[in-house]
Amino acid sequence: MAFRVLIIGGRQRFEYARLRDALDALLANRLPDVEILTTGSPGVPAIAACYAAERKLKLTTLPLDNHEHRGDAEEWRDQRLVEMAHAAVLVGPSTEVRSLLDAASVKGLGIVAPGTRSGTERRTVEPTPEEDGGGMVRGLPD
Repeated sequence: MAFRVLIIGGRQRFEYARLRDALDALLANRLPDVEILTTGSPGVPAIAACYAAERKLKLTTLPLDNHEHRGDAEEWRDQRLVEMAHAAVLVGPSTEVRSLLDAASVKGLGIVAPGTRSGTERRTVEPTPEEDGGGMVRGLPD
Protein backbone atom coordinates (compact mmCIF):
# COMPACT_ATOMS: atom_id res chain seq x y z
CA MET A 1 0.00 0.00 0.00
CA ALA A 2 1.25 3.47 -0.88
CA PHE A 3 2.12 6.03 1.79
CA ARG A 4 -0.68 8.62 1.47
CA VAL A 5 0.25 12.26 2.06
CA LEU A 6 -2.43 14.93 2.30
CA ILE A 7 -1.26 18.30 0.97
CA ILE A 8 -3.10 21.06 2.86
CA GLY A 9 -2.99 24.58 1.48
CA GLY A 10 -5.21 27.37 0.28
CA ARG A 11 -5.51 29.36 -2.90
CA GLN A 12 -2.51 31.53 -2.07
CA ARG A 13 0.42 31.65 -4.44
CA PHE A 14 3.25 29.31 -3.56
CA GLU A 15 6.43 28.70 -5.48
CA TYR A 16 6.34 25.25 -7.08
CA ALA A 17 10.09 24.72 -6.72
CA ARG A 18 9.87 25.26 -2.94
CA LEU A 19 7.08 22.72 -2.59
CA ARG A 20 8.81 20.23 -4.90
CA ASP A 21 12.10 20.47 -3.00
CA ALA A 22 10.38 20.21 0.40
CA LEU A 23 8.31 17.18 -0.65
CA ASP A 24 11.37 15.50 -2.19
CA ALA A 25 13.23 15.94 1.10
CA LEU A 26 10.29 14.87 3.28
CA LEU A 27 9.41 11.86 1.16
CA ALA A 28 12.94 10.72 0.24
CA ASN A 29 12.58 7.44 2.16
CA ARG A 30 9.11 6.78 0.74
CA LEU A 31 9.42 7.60 -2.98
CA PRO A 32 8.16 6.29 -5.34
CA ASP A 33 5.56 4.45 -3.24
CA VAL A 34 3.62 7.63 -2.39
CA GLU A 35 0.09 8.76 -3.12
CA ILE A 36 -0.71 12.48 -3.01
CA LEU A 37 -4.12 13.50 -1.63
CA THR A 38 -5.62 16.95 -2.25
CA THR A 39 -8.92 18.78 -2.33
CA GLY A 40 -8.58 19.41 -6.06
CA SER A 41 -8.91 23.17 -5.53
CA PRO A 42 -6.86 25.89 -7.23
CA GLY A 43 -3.68 27.12 -5.57
CA VAL A 44 -1.63 24.74 -3.42
CA PRO A 45 -3.73 21.64 -4.27
CA ALA A 46 -3.14 22.30 -8.00
CA ILE A 47 0.60 22.68 -7.36
CA ALA A 48 0.54 19.37 -5.45
CA ALA A 49 -1.13 17.75 -8.48
CA CYS A 50 1.72 19.04 -10.65
CA TYR A 51 4.21 17.48 -8.23
CA ALA A 52 2.41 14.13 -8.42
CA ALA A 53 2.42 14.26 -12.22
CA GLU A 54 6.09 15.22 -12.42
CA ARG A 55 7.13 12.44 -10.04
CA LYS A 56 4.67 9.96 -11.61
CA LEU A 57 2.92 9.44 -8.28
CA LYS A 58 -0.69 8.45 -7.82
CA LEU A 59 -2.92 11.48 -7.23
CA THR A 60 -6.28 11.37 -5.48
CA THR A 61 -8.40 14.52 -5.46
CA LEU A 62 -11.62 14.86 -3.54
CA PRO A 63 -13.37 18.11 -4.52
CA LEU A 64 -16.45 19.46 -2.77
CA ASP A 65 -19.68 17.71 -3.70
CA ASN A 66 -22.41 20.14 -2.65
CA HIS A 67 -25.04 18.15 -4.52
CA GLU A 68 -24.41 14.85 -2.73
CA HIS A 69 -23.55 16.32 0.69
CA ARG A 70 -25.75 19.38 0.98
CA GLY A 71 -24.86 21.54 3.94
CA ASP A 72 -21.80 19.56 5.06
CA ALA A 73 -19.81 19.01 1.86
CA GLU A 74 -16.62 20.55 3.22
CA GLU A 75 -16.77 18.60 6.48
CA TRP A 76 -17.48 15.33 4.64
CA ARG A 77 -14.62 15.91 2.16
CA ASP A 78 -12.15 16.88 4.89
CA GLN A 79 -13.00 13.84 7.03
CA ARG A 80 -12.66 11.48 4.07
CA LEU A 81 -9.26 12.91 3.05
CA VAL A 82 -7.99 12.69 6.64
CA GLU A 83 -9.24 9.10 6.96
CA MET A 84 -7.22 8.12 3.88
CA ALA A 85 -4.02 9.97 4.87
CA HIS A 86 -1.00 8.65 6.75
CA ALA A 87 0.54 12.14 7.10
CA ALA A 88 -0.08 15.72 6.03
CA VAL A 89 1.95 18.63 4.72
CA LEU A 90 0.71 22.13 5.54
CA VAL A 91 1.75 24.65 2.90
CA GLY A 92 1.51 28.19 4.20
CA PRO A 93 -0.96 29.51 6.74
CA SER A 94 -4.46 30.08 5.40
CA THR A 95 -7.80 30.46 7.13
CA GLU A 96 -9.53 28.63 4.28
CA VAL A 97 -7.91 25.29 5.27
CA ARG A 98 -8.62 25.56 9.00
CA SER A 99 -11.24 22.78 9.08
CA LEU A 100 -8.99 20.39 7.17
CA LEU A 101 -6.06 21.18 9.45
CA ASP A 102 -8.23 20.70 12.53
CA ALA A 103 -9.46 17.31 11.26
CA ALA A 104 -5.87 16.21 10.59
CA SER A 105 -4.81 17.34 14.07
CA VAL A 106 -7.69 15.50 15.74
CA LYS A 107 -6.70 12.29 13.95
CA GLY A 108 -3.12 12.81 15.12
CA LEU A 109 -1.60 12.86 11.65
CA GLY A 110 2.05 13.79 11.38
CA ILE A 111 1.83 17.33 10.02
CA VAL A 112 4.85 18.96 8.44
CA ALA A 113 5.10 22.58 7.29
CA PRO A 114 7.90 23.39 4.85
CA GLY A 115 10.09 26.10 6.43
CA THR A 116 10.48 29.53 5.01
CA ARG A 117 14.11 28.80 4.17
CA SER A 118 15.31 25.95 1.99
CA GLY A 119 14.54 22.58 3.52
CA THR A 120 12.00 22.12 6.25
CA GLU A 121 11.54 23.15 9.82
CA ARG A 122 10.57 20.45 12.27
CA ARG A 123 9.26 21.48 15.65
CA THR A 124 6.29 20.48 17.72
CA VAL A 125 3.59 23.12 17.97
CA GLU A 126 0.00 22.44 18.97
CA PRO A 127 -2.55 24.42 16.96
CA THR A 128 -4.66 26.94 18.77
CA PRO A 129 -7.74 28.85 17.62
CA GLU A 130 -5.60 32.01 17.40
CA GLU A 131 -3.11 30.36 15.05
CA ASP A 132 -3.81 29.12 11.58
CA GLY A 133 -1.26 26.35 11.77
CA GLY A 134 1.54 28.49 10.35
CA GLY A 135 4.82 26.75 11.08
CA MET A 136 3.10 23.74 12.65
CA VAL A 137 5.33 20.72 12.40
CA ARG A 138 5.18 17.29 13.92
CA GLY A 139 7.17 15.31 11.38
CA LEU A 140 6.20 12.57 8.99
CA PRO A 141 6.17 9.07 10.43
CA ASP A 142 9.00 6.83 9.25
